[in-house]
Amino acid sequence: MKANELTTGPLFTKIAECKSKYIILQGGKWSSKTVNTLIHLGLLATKSKVTITVVGSTIPNLKKGALRDFQNHVAPKDGIKERIRSYNSSERTYHFYNGSIIEFTSYTTALEATSGKRDYAFFNEVNGISYEIFYNCAISTNKQVFMDYNPTAPFFVHSKFINSKPGDQYYGKYTRFITDHRHNPFLNKEKHDEIESISDPEKFRVYARGLTGKVEGLIFNFKQIDKIPEGLPFGFGIDFGYNHDKTAIVKVYFDKRNRYYEELYYKVGVDTNEIAEVLKANGCVTNSIVWGDHDKNASVYLRSKGIPFRMARKGPNSLTASISKVNEYNNFYYNSPNLENELSTYIWAQGVDLVTGNEISLNVPVDGMSDDLLASIRYFVYSHSLRTAYE
Repeated sequence: MKANELTTGPLFTKIAECKSKYIILQGGKWSSKTVNTLIHLGLLATKSKVTITVVGSTIPNLKKGALRDFQNHVAPKDGIKERIRSYNSSERTYHFYNGSIIEFTSYTTALEATSGKRDYAFFNEVNGISYEIFYNCAISTNKQVFMDYNPTAPFFVHSKFINSKPGDQYYGKYTRFITDHRHNPFLNKEKHDEIESISDPEKFRVYARGLTGKVEGLIFNFKQIDKIPEGLPFGFGIDFGYNHDKTAIVKVYFDKRNRYYEELYYKVGVDTNEIAEVLKANGCVTNSIVWGDHDKNASVYLRSKGIPFRMARKGPNSLTASISKVNEYNNFYYNSPNLENELSTYIWAQGVDLVTGNEISLNVPVDGMSDDLLASIRYFVYSHSLRTAYE
C-alpha cells in the first residue's frame, strides 16, 4: 500500500452505494464511520461541482474530530490532493478546481442553520446537535444527509428516524448502518484488544458493539395498565403539530392522586375539523375540560364546534413546573404505543460543571425529542391543577 493511497473499510462501499436521502452511521469507538464518510464526500467533490457541509456540535469538537480526520486521512491522499485548489483555514473551507466546496462549520442557533444551501450535509457526532439545528440545515440539503454518532443513549435520531412509523416524516427515507471496531481492518491489534477488554457491560455494548446504550435520566415513570377503572371523570389535552410535528390528543382520567392516560390522536398537521370529531367521539361535551396548546384560530374554530377548548396555562418556567406537577401524581397509561415511545426517550439534558468537571442535570429535557403526547399531558395536568387559582 502506498503512503498516499486512500484506504477504506467495508463501510465505505455501503455508504457509496446507498441511495437513501438520510444515512445513519451508528457505531462504536474506532469503527471508522467518520473517516469512511469523509472519504466518500471527498471523492464526490472531485467528480462534479457540489457543495458539502460538515457540521459539528462546536468548532473545537469539529477541529479535533471531523476536520482533523479530513486533513489527515483525505486531503493529502492521491486522487484528492491534486483536485484541491486551496484551503481557507479561517473559514475551514476546501475549494476544488472544479468549483466544489467542502466547508466545516457549527451552528449555535437554529436560525443560523437556515442560511445557505448545499448538496450534501454530514452531521458529525449528531447526538451533540439539537434537532432544530439539524432540521433547518437538512431541509436545505438537496441530495443526501449523513449523520454519525456513538449510541450512548437514545436521542432524536431514534425518535424521529429509527422509531418512525408509516406517515411519519422520515419513515422509509433512511438507511442505518451499525458498525464497531471489528469492521475497521486498519486498526492495530492492541487497539482491538483494548476495546474488547472493556469491563463495564454498558460501555462494552456502546463502544465495542455500537449498540444503543441504556437510557439514564428518564423524566417520567409511567406504568402501563391493561384497563382504566370505569366511571372516572376525564378531560382532554391537546398539542397542535405544525410542519414536522404531530398533533396529539390525550384523554386524561383522574382519581385522587392517580392519573390515567389514553392516546386518541397522533398525526402530522392540524385538522381542526378532525380534532373536533375525535373529541366528540370520545365523550367530549360542552362542559368537558379541554386544555391545549396556544392557537387562537384553532381555539375559535373548536369552540364554534361545541368543544370547550381552553388554552393551557403558560408562563416563566412553565415547562419544568408542568413536569414537576405531572410527577406529583401516580401516572398510568393504556393502549398508547406512541406515548410509550415518547416516554422511553424523554430524558433530562446533561451538562458539565465547569468547576468540578462532573456531569450534571440541566433540569430541562433533551432538545428535539418527540414529546407531543407528553406536552398534551403536561398542558392538561398543569392547567387543571391551577384552575381554582384563576377561576
